[in-house]
Amino acid sequence: MSMAEAGSQNGREIFISAGELSGDLIGSLLIAELLKLDPTLRITGLGGERMEAAGATIRHNMVKDLAIIGFAEAVTKYPKIRAVFKDTVKYLREHRPAVLVLIDYPGFNLGLLAEQAHKLEIKVVYYVCPQVWAWHKSRINKIRKFVDKALVILPFEEAYLRNGGVDAEFVGTPWLDLMTITMNREQVFEHFGLDPAKRLVGLLPGSRRREVESLLPTMLEAAEKIYEKCPDVQFVIPRATTVRREIVEHLITLAQVPVKVVESYRYNVRAALDLAIVASGTATLETGLLGTPMIIVYKVAYLSWLIGKSLVKIPYIGLINIVAGDMIAPELIQEQCTPQNVADSALAILTDPREVERVKYQLGKVKEKMGGRGASERAAKVVLDLAEKQAEFAKSGQAEA
Repeated sequence: MSMAEAGSQNGREIFISAGELSGDLIGSLLIAELLKLDPTLRITGLGGERMEAAGATIRHNMVKDLAIIGFAEAVTKYPKIRAVFKDTVKYLREHRPAVLVLIDYPGFNLGLLAEQAHKLEIKVVYYVCPQVWAWHKSRINKIRKFVDKALVILPFEEAYLRNGGVDAEFVGTPWLDLMTITMNREQVFEHFGLDPAKRLVGLLPGSRRREVESLLPTMLEAAEKIYEKCPDVQFVIPRATTVRREIVEHLITLAQVPVKVVESYRYNVRAALDLAIVASGTATLETGLLGTPMIIVYKVAYLSWLIGKSLVKIPYIGLINIVAGDMIAPELIQEQCTPQNVADSALAILTDPREVERVKYQLGKVKEKMGGRGASERAAKVVLDLAEKQAEFAKSGQAEA
């Protein structure tokens, strides 16, 4: 009997599926906590380098090859997605892990994988659920049918899913576990050679190449306009490791404003910012939890935008605004996302200390809602408890046989 077969039969294998950088980060935290609770666990899955470094055997690097933006890109990558899906189902059928943990990435995880795992009688946990409260509300039917436990990271999601018949539990946001601050503002400025006499504005164009190529030029043009009005401002890009440095540096060379690129202590840098210009996504919640005022920007392919606009039924796109239930951070989306609009919104904050204090106060109220640190540990305990119950059930079935 192979180690994989032994691990599966005694309930000691857990399969985790994550498809993007944020999911890879969350998965790595979950893996670390699972292995603290039970070092004998075998953890296999789909993800990226962080999950692998945390102790998982990664069958396909989804972060590198299959992070997807919008409908058009999903179509072009479908053959590869289908191949990964078929291989994964084959693995699940042959190895029968006790639990399948799905992290975000709903087109693949819920649209394809959950149903197959359910058919194989593998327990399914969804950690970081699809945002059915925002769009694709019909997905709640699949969650109710194919997911045994939903672990949600936004405080209002538990009641929403429970009202839809889903066994849901709010465990808090894993970003609070991830965002360890080890430097104060003065130390950040000294470490990176920043001018302490100038304010610091961060440009966060996303973690995927297409996002960066779409948004960073607009951000850099806006930075030029901001610098013209406020020469006491300096700019920094905390580069996502999934985007090659040369891509970022090439775009910077086309701009008429100095920008420093940093690749370490990125959360420390973001906490030290006076203002951030942020691509819509998880980064808006992270930045808000760090207490940093921000402007949210986004642009996608026109077809993707039309489809998304017809489906999304909530007034905000930024996660920080959604959790707050209010427009804490200005949102400039599609045709509104112009260098002039971004610069005007930035200057409105940078030139008004009272507005800065108001925003920081509101961000603090959002953080209070998020459940504090320990989300990854709480999620790991739920997953391991389900795995152990599944193992006991399997043993009792073998004894009866």
